[in-house]
Amino acid sequence: MSSAINFFDKELVSVAFRNLKSQKLRSTLSILGIVIGIAAIIALISLGEGLNASVQEQFQQLGTNTLTILPGGGFAESVLAELQRDDPETIEKVRGIESAAGIYMSAVQIEFKGEKKTAIIFGADPERAGSLEAAGMVVVGEGRDLVSQDRRNILIGSRLAEDFFEEEIHLRETINVNGDKLRVVGILERARHFFGAMFNNSIMTTLDDLERLAGEELTPFRIIVNVADGQDLDEVKERIEKALEKEHDKKDFQITSPAQAAETAGSVIGIIQLVLAGIAAISLVVGGVVIMNTMIMAVAERTHEIGVLKAIGATNNSIVSIFLMEAALIGLIGGIIGVSLGIGISQLASLIIGATMGASFEAAVSPSLILLGLGFSIIVGVLSGLIPAVIASHLDPVEAMRHS
Repeated sequence: MSSAINFFDKELVSVAFRNLKSQKLRSTLSILGIVIGIAAIIALISLGEGLNASVQEQFQQLGTNTLTILPGGGFAESVLAELQRDDPETIEKVRGIESAAGIYMSAVQIEFKGEKKTAIIFGADPERAGSLEAAGMVVVGEGRDLVSQDRRNILIGSRLAEDFFEEEIHLRETINVNGDKLRVVGILERARHFFGAMFNNSIMTTLDDLERLAGEELTPFRIIVNVADGQDLDEVKERIEKALEKEHDKKDFQITSPAQAAETAGSVIGIIQLVLAGIAAISLVVGGVVIMNTMIMAVAERTHEIGVLKAIGATNNSIVSIFLMEAALIGLIGGIIGVSLGIGISQLASLIIGATMGASFEAAVSPSLILLGLGFSIIVGVLSGLIPAVIASHLDPVEAMRHS
């Protein structure tokens, strides 16, 4: 053989494959280590890419002229912080605002045909609810929308209507909410994005009715702002910040645009994806150690065979080639199975996530990701087999032939 290792040599591939078949159990365990690592990496990366793409799409569906006001200066603060009741009115006075809808919420006990459950009920001022419809959050599919004059009339989410109780809820039927009978006048379309998914399993009513049911005055847990066409979103955002800071005497709120939220979400998803892929890579390293251990044991068991090969003229390079090819085949076979398994897991997970969230979600499996998985598995295999191959090539032929 030439001084260079030729991994495309058919005879070399045949010999290496035959050697692996003669050690089926060890080869299978070595391949399994690669399969687990590659499958985990492919599944996690493809799900992460799919999630990122889906989140970006969801934010785009909110529209380029939508702002969201949340309580608190950060995630931890938002748990305890509150917006003020008159914040929607304050925001609507800002130049460039078309409408601002405060969303209020409370947990309630609901009963339908003798079946009792706990659900979330949302309330909003019907005159301002156009912001929610413009953002694709609250869109009536059957029946009619709420109006200011409505009393004890409600809208219900599509999932609450179809799947929440054993029997499906239809228009004009009544639901007992906290002991009060409310009439269904509309059923909402299933939300087109994650941010409206909270309405799928919930009830929507007027703010007046919600506060009557809750027995207290409520503050909005978020405000959806619809900016007028032709307005600069950043300038309007600054004007809202100044108006709310003046009313609150401090900045205890957050204002996010779809673009900003998408960027933040993308960064968070990227970090999570990197950490999870790193954890998965650890299992791949373990698989590499298993391959190395297998190859070292193979060298010990085949010492006599190596001695014979060297005695009949096999060079060190030939011996190295045989063991590296075996390791590369383990990596390749494990990579092919691992990539296939990873794609299957990611597709199944995407179906489950999409069904659970009530929005479209698809794992992103690109050709480059498949090639990366296969290349990585082969590299791990070759590197893991390098030390055993060098050990085999340096065996003394006379001593090796004496080994039985």
